[in-house]
Amino acid sequence: MNTDVADLLHESIDRLTEGERVPAGLADRAFHRHRQRSIALRAAVATGTALAAAGVAVTAVTVPGGAARPAAPRLTARDASYVFRQTERALAVAQRENLIEEIHTVGHHYGLGLTQVNSVHFNGGGTGTVIRQAGPTAAQEMIWSYRGQLREQGLDAAGRPVFDASGTTARSLAGPKSVLMRGSGTGIDYRAKTWWHAAFRLRLPAGAPPAACSSAYLPPPVGSTVDWPAEIRAALSCGHYRIAGRQQLGAAHAIKLVSVKPDGPYSETLWVSPATYLPMRLTWHWLDQRGAGPGTLTGDFRWLRPTAANLANLRVTVPHGFRQEHSGGLPVPGMSF
Repeated sequence: MNTDVADLLHESIDRLTEGERVPAGLADRAFHRHRQRSIALRAAVATGTALAAAGVAVTAVTVPGGAARPAAPRLTARDASYVFRQTERALAVAQRENLIEEIHTVGHHYGLGLTQVNSVHFNGGGTGTVIRQAGPTAAQEMIWSYRGQLREQGLDAAGRPVFDASGTTARSLAGPKSVLMRGSGTGIDYRAKTWWHAAFRLRLPAGAPPAACSSAYLPPPVGSTVDWPAEIRAALSCGHYRIAGRQQLGAAHAIKLVSVKPDGPYSETLWVSPATYLPMRLTWHWLDQRGAGPGTLTGDFRWLRPTAANLANLRVTVPHGFRQEHSGGLPVPGMSF
């Protein structure tokens, strides 16, 4: 990252936080950590591997790992609204700077996979669409998302590739009552040693927009073209989370936020960095209706600048000797509805 970008982020944060009063205690703690953040910012500018800004910083956050930090002071309940506002502002900057969202997701009692879109013909006439998970499933996956582009790389528990797919999705109005979604992509099945191109067209009812806060809960951290900065900002602004203290994630300190949804089959926990206020981890917990026990999806976030090297993560490379499949309804990277 060059100095001009760093200065732009400093100015953006300053404008967003102009006139903000920092709660008692947070100001002192921020002062004592200012020197460390300044050193980290200079290192990020020198190496070009992160976006950062003093105060509310934008940087690549890796969980777990990284250099150990001094123990953070205890976060009090009085700091909650300040933490929420700073997280919303950090995400606003991440969204405006078009950062690449990278997520490493691990599933427990949940197989991670690609999405299949098939057209079906009914006996009484007419057609419909069946959308389901298809292809091999993985214990974990890497997800990269950037401006409608998505890559899903499935791995087994040992980190060996199971599947890999990249693609794009786009939506357009198809009349006053429907929306047309188009998608295409390239997929690889490492176990079958096959690869394919796939495309789909899906007409969805436009419908009435749902009430803003009633639907502003976070989706699971799986492969989809979710606008994470917008989703998380909406969930926080609607009061769907509360502060649950601090927690250590590997070598990194984190602020723990838990969902306050009164009903529903699942709960969510979000961790944000006390240094950058960017999300570090999102976990979904639910009761498995099939009797397999409680399920969990845990996604660790990184926020990356759209450099040529980082954008290369959005592409897949077909290994030499793999056989191409040509049948219809082949899996594509996950979609967001």
